[in-house]
Amino acid sequence: MTSVESAHSLSEDQFAQLAAGFGDAATVRWLVQAQASVQRELLAAVGRFGPHDDARFAAAWDVLVGLDASAPDAVAAVLAHPYTRVWATALLENISRAEFVAADVHHLEAVAASAALLAGADLRLPVPVRDGMAPLPMFGALRAAERVWIDTGKGEVALAEPVRKLTYGELTVTLEDTDPYRALPYHGSEIHPTGRLSDVEAEHWQQALVGALEFLEENLPAYMPGLRAGLRTILPLRPDGPMNRSASARLAFGAVGIAARHLDPQSLAELLVHEFQHVKLGAMMDAFELYDRADIEPRYHPPCFSHPRPIEGLLHSTYAHVAITDFWRVQRTIATGSAAEAAERRFAEVRTLTAEGIAQLEAAESLTSLGDTIVDAMRRRITDAS
Repeated sequence: MTSVESAHSLSEDQFAQLAAGFGDAATVRWLVQAQASVQRELLAAVGRFGPHDDARFAAAWDVLVGLDASAPDAVAAVLAHPYTRVWATALLENISRAEFVAADVHHLEAVAASAALLAGADLRLPVPVRDGMAPLPMFGALRAAERVWIDTGKGEVALAEPVRKLTYGELTVTLEDTDPYRALPYHGSEIHPTGRLSDVEAEHWQQALVGALEFLEENLPAYMPGLRAGLRTILPLRPDGPMNRSASARLAFGAVGIAARHLDPQSLAELLVHEFQHVKLGAMMDAFELYDRADIEPRYHPPCFSHPRPIEGLLHSTYAHVAITDFWRVQRTIATGSAAEAAERRFAEVRTLTAEGIAQLEAAESLTSLGDTIVDAMRRRITDAS
């Protein structure tokens, strides 16, 4: 690999921004476009390898192909929905094992119907049902006992559970509590998405998001251009203890998963910068070779993990902890009294954990030259933090 710019149309300066944990609007938009290419390749694979002998799948595929010719922006928008990639990946994995799970196969109908709705195409299309709900990615869900048909030319459908939109200036973020694939990345873990939120809970999220982004705008402004360019979805997770926690999914670009025991603006600000680091790094891992992908043995100890992880987990956790360190570096200067003392202790703790993660990465022999560039940038950030 010679240079970032020649190989990937990303400038050296833009890669340096990402390596340091930031990324201006143009840089994060590059990640968005790179992810769009990944999503399109996945959809092409679904069309190539999917079960065209299934009449419902074949009909939905034909609808998507037609919409891609007449309304490509609508198809692109549905592909950019974070959980479309989760679905497509799951379907392709099933196909590779010669398993055809009907719910996954027929979800293509929902993808096609959502694209038609966005396009305002004058079509009558089916939407599959699971557990009494018919999901429409990006829109929400209808309540139905069996497959339901909708007229997409009207541009809207009476949804039993419409998705809520959180806004901050020109930024609009989906509060995702309906998509059936939002839970898939967390299967087998102790983390679970919430069920449907109440209107009161959704309004609480709106207020907290505004407060969180106002806090970041004032105190950590370098993170805001990237958030504006790339944050599209917040996935509410169930709190499972006394503390806030968060967990994003590698395949769900643009989405951050947040379990908020205390949904106040400053706590949410920390969780947003933390989780969006994972979003950016996951996209970088799709675009660049940062480490030896054969290094899958769980022999590293990432910050804040009690059990060992492979090199990818160590890189992810350390990269995210640079932003957490940044948050507490600022928080200790604006808090007062005992809160300031607690923030000072937390800053020292997180900075130490991050430095230890960086030291492990520096000692590992699995990083590529681009991976080394990221580690060098993280070391400088931690060294400069005071």
